[in-house]
Amino acid sequence: MHNAILKFMLTASLTALLATGCTPGPGSQTTPGPAARPPAPEAKAETPPAPEPATRKALAEGSASWSAPAPAPPRTPLAALGADFEKNPTARDADKTLLDIAKHQLARGELESAARSLERLQEKFPLSHLYPESAFHRGLALQASGRDDEAWISLRSSLSKETSPERRALLEASLGDVYEKRGEPFSALLSYARALRSDRKIFGKKILIERIEALAREIAPYRLRTAAERFAGTPAGMYLQAALAAQERQEKPSQSARDDTPPKSPAVESGAPSPVIGRVGIMLPLSGALGAAGGRVYDGIRLALRHSLAKYPGLRIQLAVRDTKSAAGSAGDAAKVAAELIEKEKALALIGPLITEAAEDAAQVANRQKTPMLTPFAVRMRMNPDFTWVFRNSLTNRLQAQGVASYAIRYLGVRRFAVLYPAARDGIELTDAFTQAVENLGGEVVKIVSYPENATDFGAQMRALGGMDDRRLNRLKRSLGINRNNPYQIPLNFEALFVPVRHEEAVLIAPQVLFYNMREVRLLGGSGWNDPRLLEHGERYVEGAVFVDGFFPESEEPMVARFVREFREIYGKTPDIFSALGYDAAQIIFAAIAQGAKTREDVRQYLASLRGFEGIMGLTDMGPDNDAQRQLFVLSVEKKKIRHLQMVTPHRTFAGGAPIGENARFSPAPTPTQ
Repeated sequence: MHNAILKFMLTASLTALLATGCTPGPGSQTTPGPAARPPAPEAKAETPPAPEPATRKALAEGSASWSAPAPAPPRTPLAALGADFEKNPTARDADKTLLDIAKHQLARGELESAARSLERLQEKFPLSHLYPESAFHRGLALQASGRDDEAWISLRSSLSKETSPERRALLEASLGDVYEKRGEPFSALLSYARALRSDRKIFGKKILIERIEALAREIAPYRLRTAAERFAGTPAGMYLQAALAAQERQEKPSQSARDDTPPKSPAVESGAPSPVIGRVGIMLPLSGALGAAGGRVYDGIRLALRHSLAKYPGLRIQLAVRDTKSAAGSAGDAAKVAAELIEKEKALALIGPLITEAAEDAAQVANRQKTPMLTPFAVRMRMNPDFTWVFRNSLTNRLQAQGVASYAIRYLGVRRFAVLYPAARDGIELTDAFTQAVENLGGEVVKIVSYPENATDFGAQMRALGGMDDRRLNRLKRSLGINRNNPYQIPLNFEALFVPVRHEEAVLIAPQVLFYNMREVRLLGGSGWNDPRLLEHGERYVEGAVFVDGFFPESEEPMVARFVREFREIYGKTPDIFSALGYDAAQIIFAAIAQGAKTREDVRQYLASLRGFEGIMGLTDMGPDNDAQRQLFVLSVEKKKIRHLQMVTPHRTFAGGAPIGENARFSPAPTPTQ
């Protein structure tokens, strides 16, 4: 009887649990919870919710590479959307119709069609509030379809403005794939790691982890250590630490101090000149966020050493290399490193550091210890006239502004200018320097218009410059009695527009200049315009634009061509301006030693009196403030290519000398007395 009662009670309890959808677990209460309520029929969402990331298909299905998930298609059928747009392509919501068409195409895997629809939206509606959304989807579509160079600019542009962690993760992962296919494994690794950090449940997480593990095996130890430190405590951190540990078990080089002794030159025979020996300290960020840039400078220095040893057979140079561990806004160990190279290594001269904060700290030490220091960058460092031992070989904002102003006035014959600039430090500095340069050369800046950082709509600025959209222009034509279809040039009081921005912003601004019917305006820029991706989105809108830079690897100048060819052979990549700055800075120091500088004072005097030094960045003079003054590469967009027009020597132009002609590249400029 007792067993029957117990059995009945257990059966009743289990029945109650099953009715509520619960099952008892270890230590669980047997009291049933509230029953789940089914949703009421009338509570249906107007738009079906997007599927969970794990169940969504990739844009590029079947690919071994990572690609973003396809978006959920809109409720309105594709055929109906297409018919609506064809019927009324200028409707108020035509931009949304195009975006919905693209989402349908993305969901179907029609990536090329989707990219064209999104590009059409951007061309027809450059001021649409949906422009950022279209750029986001277009970048993902281009990456998934393998059009990596085109994808880069859309992805970077979207990333600079995106605030959603989930969307930032998708953009970073897509950028990682683009970097990987372009042969930039470290950049790819960082992008993948940032993607996992932004969204721990990111779509395709397994693929990202596999790519991180594979790339970590290819990365140099000091770079892998940088990545592991940066992403410690994030989802990618454990994989990076594991790869670093595996590398260190095989080899454990010192990253804080490296002595690079070049191969010995052939033995000096009896009667030949005695060997010239010098020890040069190298101070660069070789780890952390700036490790990649520091590495590129160091690559240029090492190639300069090879060329100097070949040029001067009796030369002996040793490089004492130190990691400053600098980061943006932080000097790192720059002062400590400078003191060590001067006191312990007995360096004859110092090359570096890279960024302004580090250079300013090291400059204090170098000047106090009376040791010449030549920094190849530090563009924002204020040159102190009392620091006679500190020199800079860089491409400053002032030099860029003077270069483009000099070319526009002396060669293009422009006299009246306008400026459109971002209200940020570099934009302000470039605008001030450009205005002064134009006035010094007899020109005039008639309008200066600014815009806030990260702006994408420049309508107010275009109208402030004097531009008009089609509707306003047609009203003006009617008031003047001009037929709507007849051409009419808006009367502007300037001939050229200086836009001191990077290429990402240039491709947003250039189309709007034309949209607001400012058709006969020459676009001018600084080194930020010099990027192949300017052509991808800039298209016909940047045709004829002129800008300057300190280095151009596609130049046909023999010295540049040789440098680029050998750099690619040795390092497997194309040199950039960081490599060029490092190369020329090292060549200057090595030349001083080869020409007899035996003491630190000898090197200082050589640097202070430098005139007409011929490097791969053109001719260089040392200015009275110990700031290098150099030739610049004048570049222009011609027939969808960036081309090298000629060299310009702004500081000698301002001093009264004749400018260098197109056929006088890399030759000594006439002095002011000639």
